[in-house]
Amino acid sequence: ALWSAAVHIVGKDILRFHAVYWPAFLMAAGLKLPAQIFAHGWWTNNGEKISKSLGNTVDPVELVSKYGIDGLRYFLFREVSFGQDGNFSHDALIGRMNSDLANSYGNLVQRVLSIAQKNLSGIVPEPHELKDQDEKLLQQADGLLATVRQDMDTLMFHRVCEHIWRVIAEANRYVDEEKPWVLKGTDVTRLQTVIYVLLETIRKVALLTQPLIPEGSSKILDQLAIPLDERDFTHWATPIQPGTTLPIPQGVFPRFHQE
Repeated sequence: ALWSAAVHIVGKDILRFHAVYWPAFLMAAGLKLPAQIFAHGWWTNNGEKISKSLGNTVDPVELVSKYGIDGLRYFLFREVSFGQDGNFSHDALIGRMNSDLANSYGNLVQRVLSIAQKNLSGIVPEPHELKDQDEKLLQQADGLLATVRQDMDTLMFHRVCEHIWRVIAEANRYVDEEKPWVLKGTDVTRLQTVIYVLLETIRKVALLTQPLIPEGSSKILDQLAIPLDERDFTHWATPIQPGTTLPIPQGVFPRFHQE
């Protein structure tokens, strides 16, 4: 059963062997064929073909040691359409980590959790009457699962990232428009609703980013106090619970300086 559902991911230069000869061997042996064969492209280094003779190989272990696994994984998923050739550079890697992870995703999580900690005693608030903008953001987050599943099935990982980060951008825009730091002194009831909407949005985003950036996603879900057994998609519709005590927030995605 596992074999019949397998997706073979191979380099495009050996596609003929895996799409013609290997299936022939399997058929001759009476074995099931792979469900899908996907040929990935090549990576270049600053526009040049990566080769030992040029001495421009890139050591992924060294990159992970320096930048962490999340940044490298996200860059590889996001930077290039899977299947196409892509170009690696340290500047592009650092740019993605700073822009998408630190400035966008990390900033959203940090400021929402910080406001909840400072102004709501670090407790998930009870939402009150939802306005149109609240419903819109919640619906956008909720709709991500079906959209992302379609792209995962076709190995369009860059589109998975695009869809998720579009909601992250909407959540950041929602924060700027609602100004929860002002609501503390003008409308506490509205503040509670806004923070709840944001916490629930972040919960769903973090569930979806687990395959892409596992360490950071786990830290975010920890800071939302989501139980370990509620981090799969069977709990997609299980909202964050009002009254839950949140731990002291900590930064998840560091910023890096260009080399």
